[in-house]
Amino acid sequence: MFHFLNQHLHLNNYYTINNSTDLANNLTRLKINDNHRLITLDIKDLYVNISIEEIIHTTRIQLLKHNDQQTTNQICNILGTILGQNYFAFQDQCYQPHKGVAKGSPLSGTIAEIFLQHLENSHIKPLLDSKCIIFYSRYVDDVLVIYDVIRTNPEMIVHHANSMHSNIQLSPTLETNNQISFLDLVIIRKTQQLEIDIYRKPTRTDTTINYLSNHTMEQKLATYRYHIARMLRLPLNRSCQLREWKTILHIATSNNFPTTLLQKLKQQIQYKITTPPPTKNTENNTKWATFTFSSPHIRKITNFLYTQTSKSVTNAATQ
Repeated sequence: MFHFLNQHLHLNNYYTINNSTDLANNLTRLKINDNHRLITLDIKDLYVNISIEEIIHTTRIQLLKHNDQQTTNQICNILGTILGQNYFAFQDQCYQPHKGVAKGSPLSGTIAEIFLQHLENSHIKPLLDSKCIIFYSRYVDDVLVIYDVIRTNPEMIVHHANSMHSNIQLSPTLETNNQISFLDLVIIRKTQQLEIDIYRKPTRTDTTINYLSNHTMEQKLATYRYHIARMLRLPLNRSCQLREWKTILHIATSNNFPTTLLQKLKQQIQYKITTPPPTKNTENNTKWATFTFSSPHIRKITNFLYTQTSKSVTNAATQ
C-alpha cells in the first residue's frame, strides 16, 4: 500500500529537505541582514496526534488532483481500513485511540507528510509572502525558521505555529551566541550570510568498531566513510573542515586505526565526489552473489571468485 499510495499521490515538497547537505547548501546561498534571527521548532508527538478521519479527507483531496473518482475511493477505503488498525495492548487490556497512526507502519511517514504539507500550504506561505519569515524548512518533524525581528518575534511565531491545528504543539529553541543546532549541523549567523559547521552532541563517545576487531574492513571503515563524505560534501569553510578532519583522525587513532588508512580513504572519497559518475549501461546483466560467511579472509575469497568469474567470461567471449 505504501508504494501504491506514493505512485498515485503527488506531494509538492515545497518546504521539505532530503538531508542536511541540501539544507546546508540552501542556507549558504541565502542573503541575510542584521534583523534576521534563527529559531527551531520541534513538533511534539506528531504521529499519535494525527486525526485518521481528517487525514483521509485531506488525502482524498490530494488524490483527486491526479486520479479519477473510482481510484481515489478505492485508495481511501483501503487506507481507512489500514489506519483504523491502530489498537494496542497494555496490562492485558486492548485499547484503540480515536486518533493517531502507528509509528512502525510504512504508511505513517507518508501520512504525516500529507498532514503537515496541507497545514504548511495554508499557514506558512502567507508568512513568507509578508516577509515576517524569510526561510522555512522542515525535516520530518523538525523545523528551521529564519525570521525578521522588525516584523515579528519568537512568541508570535510559536503562537502562529501552535494555532495551525488543535492537535499540534511545537516547542521552540532560540539561537544562542548567533548560532543554533539543527539536525547534525551548527548554523552560524554572520552579518550577511550563514556559515555551517558540524554538530556533535555533548554526550557523544568516540567509540567505533576497533581496527583490531574481527569485522570485515568494509564494516570497520563504514563510520569513517560517512564522516569523511559528510565533511567533504558540506559547504564548510577551511577552518571548520580542518577541525572536523582532526576530529575524525582523533576518533580513528582512539580505535587503533592507522592514519595512513584514513588518508587513503579520504583521497578515494574525494575522487568519487569530484569525478562524474560513468554512464550506466542499461544492458548490463551482471549477477551478484551474497556471502554470509564472516572471516578476515572474506575479501581474499571474494576477490578470488571475482577473478575466476572474469576469466570465465573472457574465455567464453574468445571461444
